[in-house]
Amino acid sequence: MPGFVLLSKQKRTLFPATSEVSIMRAFVMAAGYGKRLGALGEEIPKPLLPLGGVPLICFALKKLASIGVKEAAVNLHHGAEKIRSSLGDYAHGVHIQYFHEPEILGTAGGLKNAEAFFCEKDEPFFVINADTPCGADLKAALVHHQKGDFLATLILRRSPEAPNYGVLEFDEAGRLRKFLNASAPGMPQGALDQAMFTGLSIMSPEMLSHIPAGVASDISTQIYPWLMENDARIGAVSSDSYWMDVGTPSRYLQANMDVMSGSLAPDFCWPPKGFLLIEGPSMKWGQGSIEPPVFLGPDVVMKKDAKAGPFTTILAGATLGNNAEARESIVFPGGMIDENSILDRCIVGPDAMASFCGGTVREMVILRDREQAKLCDS
Repeated sequence: MPGFVLLSKQKRTLFPATSEVSIMRAFVMAAGYGKRLGALGEEIPKPLLPLGGVPLICFALKKLASIGVKEAAVNLHHGAEKIRSSLGDYAHGVHIQYFHEPEILGTAGGLKNAEAFFCEKDEPFFVINADTPCGADLKAALVHHQKGDFLATLILRRSPEAPNYGVLEFDEAGRLRKFLNASAPGMPQGALDQAMFTGLSIMSPEMLSHIPAGVASDISTQIYPWLMENDARIGAVSSDSYWMDVGTPSRYLQANMDVMSGSLAPDFCWPPKGFLLIEGPSMKWGQGSIEPPVFLGPDVVMKKDAKAGPFTTILAGATLGNNAEARESIVFPGGMIDENSILDRCIVGPDAMASFCGGTVREMVILRDREQAKLCDS
């Protein structure tokens, strides 16, 4: 492939194969458009969508901080200023260096753009998406990466969804043998297992030498397949931990329900200060009632005979009007469900009004000053 140079035959730094070694830096991908979210992604950059009252990108930063990461590169494009303003230069114990992309560079090009940052330290670094909460053990993946002296190590998961994302194969030694339609030469060690890529990985600095500079490129369709066919050492570890692609309104809604049910266990103290997770039997709340689980932000108003739940998130300053009802739904800060309106699996955006004249609405996204959109998973 023009513009690529394979360096796997050159001598590489060997990192001690011990769990005591820590990684101090990471790359957090936050530049995407969030197109599958539709108008919701246009109004709110996907990394800032609240999940259990916490912006999605903070799940990534807090997870990294919990294993000792001190510095992170965050690439920006869509909603760049909103993300920068929300996080500042230091968030959740991590110093942040931003890499703005005037023209989006893709999942590989964005990494290449931050090459100097990662080459300052001769150590591997984590790569994590800002919008895919995951419970994978990053320290265990690091140990495997170091023991195998891999160029990169991918964190995979077995899932019936794998065909939708692309099937990868790895052998019993934890070496990746197939990436989509590209296969590594030579014989695998033992039987092959199949899984999908979570988007999380560990890279040695040398990995960046295989990405062309100054152009947009995609790591899954351009970089890894080429490396596989040229016998580069790519590692793989499989995790059965929670993972969610929060890329559509339906999946975003599901992730919020998962954090309430405990399926998604954050890597930090949750719920955050000022928020309540209400569990147990049904109860009166304000002038209305709650059927748990329900997640409430501060200053929520429940008017006469309003009902919330189950599996409903109502964020700061939101209002449920007289006889209004929300089931398996999210109401953003300042949002309101008008009297006698019933919502089932809906999202009400910031300061938006859901008013349906006493009717029931299912699987809709309602945003301020925008047409309503069907909640979909495409």
